[in-house]
Amino acid sequence: MISMSSNLRVLRLWDVVFDDEDDVVDLETIAICFPYLSHLSLSNDLRDGVIHYGLEGSYHLHNVAVLEVGWTVISDIFSHWVEELLQRCPNLEKLIIHGTVSDAKTPEECQMLAKFYFLHCSADAAVYACRCVF
Repeated sequence: MISMSSNLRVLRLWDVVFDDEDDVVDLETIAICFPYLSHLSLSNDLRDGVIHYGLEGSYHLHNVAVLEVGWTVISDIFSHWVEELLQRCPNLEKLIIHGTVSDAKTPEECQMLAKFYFLHCSADAAVYACRCVF
């Protein structure tokens, strides 16, 4: 089925439920199987503290111009994951970030959100548009 979809331009992996903490989505395979991919949308459920998207290898997603990322729980793990993804999308034009922010935030959580925004949205000159949806 993957080989029949090699011309895929948009891939959205949102609300994917993993049965096992060892289950991962291999992004290198996505890069190889979908060379024309221009819009990648990934949500990361960090409730169990595990990243389910493999970032091993030296692949790049050269045609990805729009990257959407989301979280259920903000953490440094999510921030590092997004940083790795940004490095693998050299022609990125737009970064869209979806996240859940509860009403009550500790000072540490507010600091993490501010750090995340400044690291990934305001300081990256390669990203022309960054929209944060909280």
